[in-house]
Amino acid sequence: MSQRRPPKVPRPTPVPRVPSPNPLPERTTVDGDTFTFVWRDTDGEAEAVLLFANRLTDETSLADTLLERLDGTDLWQASFRMGADWRASYSFLVQRRGEPAPWMADGDQVAIRTALDHGRPDPSNPLNCRNRAGVLQSVVEGRDAAEQRWLAPRDGVERGRITRLAGPDGRTVWLYDPPATDDRDELPLLVVLDGEVWVGGPDGAQSLPTTLDNLLADGLGPVRAVFVDSGGREARWADLSSDGSGASYVADDLLPLIRTLRGVSPGPSAITVVGQSLGGLTALRLGLTRPDAVGGVVSHSASLWQDGLLDLTPPPGLRVFLSNGSQEWVLDRPHRALTDHLRAAGVDVEVSIHNGGHDYAWWRGGVAEGIVWLAESTDGWSRSS
Repeated sequence: MSQRRPPKVPRPTPVPRVPSPNPLPERTTVDGDTFTFVWRDTDGEAEAVLLFANRLTDETSLADTLLERLDGTDLWQASFRMGADWRASYSFLVQRRGEPAPWMADGDQVAIRTALDHGRPDPSNPLNCRNRAGVLQSVVEGRDAAEQRWLAPRDGVERGRITRLAGPDGRTVWLYDPPATDDRDELPLLVVLDGEVWVGGPDGAQSLPTTLDNLLADGLGPVRAVFVDSGGREARWADLSSDGSGASYVADDLLPLIRTLRGVSPGPSAITVVGQSLGGLTALRLGLTRPDAVGGVVSHSASLWQDGLLDLTPPPGLRVFLSNGSQEWVLDRPHRALTDHLRAAGVDVEVSIHNGGHDYAWWRGGVAEGIVWLAESTDGWSRSS
């Protein structure tokens, strides 16, 4: 199977750069809808500094987010007007004197993207997340950004149990069992794609088990979850692209195994697939093509630049939570077209748009939003009083 890559489409509107405040702050700051990014060159070796902010930075025009040095200081800065509800991950890349810029790779887009994905977090900002590569990145958010109240661990909240095991074809999966439940209790099931990102690392930057613990403590009906490892970059592209095998793997291999290991409520309406990007595409394809196995979908920023979903006839009873970032200029129109297609077929669709990009910075809160909506719209999986 030939691999496909998302198109590199230039930003449709200019980067909203504005003059920086005077006097310049010594750290990254937010003032209303204006975000000022500051990098301190402590060793005095910087030749240039690039801000790589998710979907603010245009990979086809990186110069638009180069920082400017404030004369007579070790501070580099740039300001942008993004809206008070904006949330994004970001990092800095530094070109040292006498060395080539790390974001230049002779037109090799893969090498350029690899460099961009491995920038330095902002030492002046303690808020962070991890990208798909597992690299720590800083997060900036405006005062009106969507609340993420289920994200952080809470004192006094009982923790669910995580069990790691080998799934079909030997791929790692993790089972989440909610507190105070038996293995044979029949419960709704979340299938979470790209599970290695969501199962939670040592810093808990985006731990979906923690989010589930908090949701359960706040009254969500009990739910199990299975987190599926992507198998790495190449396997992920092979499985989760539009003509990949990810949908059949979940429906025909993974779900039958989980039903032998744990109690799962009967019928496809008990099964919800959660995915982002390529995982969102596969989650939607599962919902549209395997009504025998899946009844609900939570999709964020699905890779709808790949075609095919509009040619599928949605099955009755499907419920879809469909979300994307308003800064995703490649994905916004395809998401609106898919929404219209699903609604015209009578599918129960909830749409949520975030002022952000293709980004775990908002996905990690948005996933709770989708789970709550599915719980409230699904018989047998309701929020407790």
